Amino acid sequence: MTKEAETTFAPVSNGKRLLNELLESSRNLPNRDSDLGSIQLGINELRKKAHELRKNKVEVQQGDHFTKAHYLLAGKVSIDDVASSIKLLESNNVLEPRSKTSTQQGDLDSYLRSKKDENILSAIEQSLSSAARDFDNFVNQNISLDWKQRRDEIRESFGIVLNRQTAHTDSKAAKSNGADSKSISWGKSLKLLEDNSSKLNVNANYLTRRKFERYAKVINELNNTRQSSPNIDNEDAEFDLANEFINIYQNGSDSKSRQLLESWQIIANMKKGSRKGIDSKGFKNQIVSKSKTFLELQFFEYADSIYRKKVSEKGLPTIINKIKSFIDSQKLNANGNLLMVNGTPIWALVFYLLRAGCQEEALNLVLEHQAVFKKVEQSFVPYFKAYVNSPDKRLPQPLVTKIQNEFNHHIKNSIDGDPYRYAVYKILGRCQLSRRNISNIALTIEDWLWIHLMLVREDSQVEYDPAYEKYSLADFQEIILSYGVNKFSTNYLQVLLLSGLYDQAGKYALEINEIDGVHLTIGLAAYGLLQQSTQDTVNSSKGSHFSKILGSYIQSFKLSDPRIAVEYLILICLFPDQTETCHEALRELVLETREFSILLGKVNAAGVRVPGKIEQRKSLIALENDFLNKITEQAAITADKEGRIYDGLLLYQLSEEYEIVVSIVNRLLGEFLSNTELEQSLVDGNSETNPILIAENFLSLYQDISVKNKEICKKLLRIAEIRQIYLEKDWDLCLKNIEELDILPVNANTDLGSTRLKAEELAYLNESLLRNVPNLLIITMTCVAHKNEQINNSAFNGSIKEEKLKELRLIAKNCVVFAGMVQYKMPRETFSLLIGLEALL
Repeated sequence: MTKEAETTFAPVSNGKRLLNELLESSRNLPNRDSDLGSIQLGINELRKKAHELRKNKVEVQQGDHFTKAHYLLAGKVSIDDVASSIKLLESNNVLEPRSKTSTQQGDLDSYLRSKKDENILSAIEQSLSSAARDFDNFVNQNISLDWKQRRDEIRESFGIVLNRQTAHTDSKAAKSNGADSKSISWGKSLKLLEDNSSKLNVNANYLTRRKFERYAKVINELNNTRQSSPNIDNEDAEFDLANEFINIYQNGSDSKSRQLLESWQIIANMKKGSRKGIDSKGFKNQIVSKSKTFLELQFFEYADSIYRKKVSEKGLPTIINKIKSFIDSQKLNANGNLLMVNGTPIWALVFYLLRAGCQEEALNLVLEHQAVFKKVEQSFVPYFKAYVNSPDKRLPQPLVTKIQNEFNHHIKNSIDGDPYRYAVYKILGRCQLSRRNISNIALTIEDWLWIHLMLVREDSQVEYDPAYEKYSLADFQEIILSYGVNKFSTNYLQVLLLSGLYDQAGKYALEINEIDGVHLTIGLAAYGLLQQSTQDTVNSSKGSHFSKILGSYIQSFKLSDPRIAVEYLILICLFPDQTETCHEALRELVLETREFSILLGKVNAAGVRVPGKIEQRKSLIALENDFLNKITEQAAITADKEGRIYDGLLLYQLSEEYEIVVSIVNRLLGEFLSNTELEQSLVDGNSETNPILIAENFLSLYQDISVKNKEICKKLLRIAEIRQIYLEKDWDLCLKNIEELDILPVNANTDLGSTRLKAEELAYLNESLLRNVPNLLIITMTCVAHKNEQINNSAFNGSIKEEKLKELRLIAKNCVVFAGMVQYKMPRETFSLLIGLEALL
């Protein structure tokens, strides 16, 4: 261990991934060890080596084993035997005798042919080597890896933490050196979009795709409403998220659809009149109150449906009659322990009126039959009246003490007592909270939930109550989680929602079906239920978990539907502390999908910036222009490195880096002109991809660029004009424009010194212009050749014709001399073509 670094070890999980990335990166590195090429011998070298071997041949006479060493390996044929056979055939005139002269002539022809082949092979090999070097340089420049940084990342991934003493100094130096630079420093990427935990594929089949599109439409409308009306809790708002999903599941007949339908109905009930920003105790009270209301309304609707089915004995459609109808359907009259009044179990009727939320009707019933109740329970009427009239449904303390004593003395242990009397007393006085279940009544899961919610108490007085009178929402939630999904079967999701366990509800919904679970979680977040969840979870982890859910969900469609992916990612900002995470996710989306014009915008023909999808939603994600500029510039740098010129051009325009734009335009135009055949038209009419039209449009729109870059662009456009004139075969005008371009010595009066000066100026010429010099030379020489032919065929008199031809020869000579001075900067075939054209003059 050195003094400069201290090494500590900690277990981590992403080391293997980083090593795999490093291995992949290493495969892209150049694999050429040097520029020396392979060791090969030409035909002449092989002949020379063979001759030396023949000269140094040693005749060994010891034994037959060594004298046959000169046999041919394949057939063991003696060379001496072959030579004698050839001489015998020659002597018999079967073969033509070999003369020394013909042999020498054959050797010379063979040498010339081999030399020619050798030169051709050498040229090809040199060209291949040059191409390989260029490729290696390109790879080195564009696939650059900071191996030191990668080494440190891998060390850290395996828990090897390096504490460098020089880190502070280095950071200061970096700040001082980079103070004026325009490089962008990004924080550590969250890689939110690299989560591979999702197995969902929204494009797997028609039904899944249709469901995905329907949900995406709902989310788009949600964001539209949020953008125009930030208060989503306003019941008068145009768009109701919960109601939209209720409509989706309304027609489903399977158990899963019913479960999701009821879940969204619970969420819709919770959001009605809800207030974001209330304290924890107020939020818990809201959960208890709204859940009770939902269960009571649900039960009343069920009792009403039973009443409407009994056509023969409907009677008046009063609430009492509807509840009686339900009691009749349950066959409670057969139970001998029930107190009957006029054929109706009176305690059961009171209980189910409370269960339906009809407390006033229940009070009226009790007062109407108070004589009966006084005979059975003398004090019940005052208890019940005080309970119904209490705003918080809490009896005064004297009555609480009295009802609990009465319950403990002769109700809880009554063997033949009415079980519904037991239940009503338990609810009114919150009696014997250590035993909260009612065993002698057949309860549904909804009934069980309702009774427990009736016993839950969340108010300021709770903490002062005795331990035996405490039963909070947290206690109830603990019971539900201890029972788990097996206890509640297909109702578990509803139970979690009604008890305020919203985090667990979202996780369980994802287990049932990912696409449905994601949208249920979005609904909980949209109404602020996740943010205010009563569970003991750090708020930041809630937002982080929500962000991961959305990042995982968009995996299967972020490339096919980037607009929809944006709609989901901006929902991350439903958690105010996740704004930076949202921005990072959008940045990753832009760089991964490369749909720059869709996501970041574009510049139209008039030079006006058209906002992209992200900018259109900027009010929902606290978006600043600085972010857009940074993400655009980062994307531009990435596109430029990857060789996607048109993308880089668009992005630098969006980030208003016009100097970089004109540099790209110049490079693009220079490559286009140099790589297009001279006989080919340059303008195809497509202003979005044709470099000439792009350059012309750019110069007309943006004037605030440097003079140097502007002049380079204008000269390149001038070359394009020259190319067009050349196609039109106007040789005089073409030569005139080339001379005005002032790159080549296209003047008969140019001397050798001026030509050399022009050649030296090429060292300072912009690369985009430089690469077009060979074509300009060919165009010049071709124009000179054609002019020479025209003059020779013209009717000029002798002296004038000779003078003009002399000028053309001087121009051609200057061009050839100029090309010879810069031969190494031009393709070899260009120089050969120039020599050939000069020879025609």
